[in-house]
Amino acid sequence: MEAMIELSAKGGYQGVSIAQVSSRAGVSSATFYEQFEGKEDCMLAAYRAVAERVFGQMQPVLLDGGDWSDAARAALRRVLQAVQSDPNAGRVLFIEALAGGPLIGEERARVLGEFERRAQDFLNSATKTGKTLDIPAAALVGAARSIVSRRLRTNAEDELPTLVDDMMSWLESYAIPPTQARWSTGPGALLPVASDPAPAPDAQAPARLPRGRHGLPAGVVARSQRTRIIYGTAEVMMAKGYANTTVADIVAQAGVARDVFYEHFTDKQHAFLEAQQHPTQHIVDTCAAAFFSAEEWPERVWNSLDALIGLIASNPAISHLRLIECYAAGPAAIRRAEEITRSFTIFLEEGYGYRAQARELPRLCSEAIAGAIFAVIQRYIARGDAAALARHLPQLVYIAITPFVGAEEAIRQVGQIAAGDLAARRS
Repeated sequence: MEAMIELSAKGGYQGVSIAQVSSRAGVSSATFYEQFEGKEDCMLAAYRAVAERVFGQMQPVLLDGGDWSDAARAALRRVLQAVQSDPNAGRVLFIEALAGGPLIGEERARVLGEFERRAQDFLNSATKTGKTLDIPAAALVGAARSIVSRRLRTNAEDELPTLVDDMMSWLESYAIPPTQARWSTGPGALLPVASDPAPAPDAQAPARLPRGRHGLPAGVVARSQRTRIIYGTAEVMMAKGYANTTVADIVAQAGVARDVFYEHFTDKQHAFLEAQQHPTQHIVDTCAAAFFSAEEWPERVWNSLDALIGLIASNPAISHLRLIECYAAGPAAIRRAEEITRSFTIFLEEGYGYRAQARELPRLCSEAIAGAIFAVIQRYIARGDAAALARHLPQLVYIAITPFVGAEEAIRQVGQIAAGDLAARRS
């Protein structure tokens, strides 16, 4: 298990072989198979071990009771120190487990679900004289994972314990009296269910060109082939996963010859990276146009997130490739996924000047907000239910603007914007 943890942390789980694990552990392959059924079984055991190492640090703190901020600060410090002292365990827990097979995926969902339940129980345990936090537990966990995984990927785990105060400043912006119902997980945080069914996703993959002589310029033909391969890559990988997809699968889905694939891409990973990058400029342009279509900053954030969710729902295969399957495709794909998440922070910059108190917020707030929002988004994409994200627009906007305007004002503004948006759509 320790050999699997070390090798996965250093080179990525997908590239690890049983022979490498056996060699690093100083045992024969026969001995390996006496202990584990295969590579995924070994990684599953390794994941359980590191989850206990890291998350086990929190339970004694969370069960002590007392003021939520003191308990949260102590829990954060313990976890971040645990990751700092054992970065290989952190990389397996927060990064490499996302590249594992279905068994690891199920275990990861179980572990994170338990962690979120602990966090929710903690939020529910606020005393009458203290405060609680009005933020979904899944968003809180997603923010922490995003912050930690970025430092691990850049070998900056030594910074983690120094981030406790900034992370607490972000958390405290969601504090509300314990007698007040949490809005972010209630019905007000969801848009009403549409009376008419949502239209089917409108994928942007181009149609095949006419067979035979068509007289089209070579550039048009090449562009069509390349785009079909990109969308074919996304569609196959959403169905089979990165590890199980072959070039043969991609060319069959795209409807091109194998030699045409190699005219555009060197291998499967090259095609993946190009597919991951392909819609980026269109997404940025669309979200920016939506952002600047409103006068007030909270409504700008609403419009940009609304545009983003619409783009995700209109092409679930590309969205799945960009934000879910990337963890199996290697460090370059993971880095691009992080860049996708961080790119949203540009829409938060105006928030720091929205009111006087916001100017004192640490810049880590933007990173935490983006991590929290994309954690919710990734969850629905992974479930194959990207269309359901549209209902969560008020919740996501609340997560985005609360640190800058305050929880009470955020609820008021989101409700006002949602009412106006709903009236506009009905008209």
